[in-house]
Amino acid sequence: MPNTTTPCTLLDSAAIKKVAPVSNMTLWRWMREGKFPSPLKVAGRNFWKSDEIEAWINDLSAKRHVHIATSAKVA
Repeated sequence: MPNTTTPCTLLDSAAIKKVAPVSNMTLWRWMREGKFPSPLKVAGRNFWKSDEIEAWINDLSAKRHVHIATSAKVA
């Protein structure tokens, strides 16, 4: 049976800053609060799994659509 999963890549902090252009402090606070995926330590450096970051983005998008739909009902 062939492997049909998409390979996961590791993203460094520079790539994360392009996805989430916020301060380092905000990023670490989000991680501490469970609002952003935690990094993996590889050779003393932080890396994030691309599939977890993609899921985070999709979750934000879904929440935005729910918020927009809820706001439209109120108006």
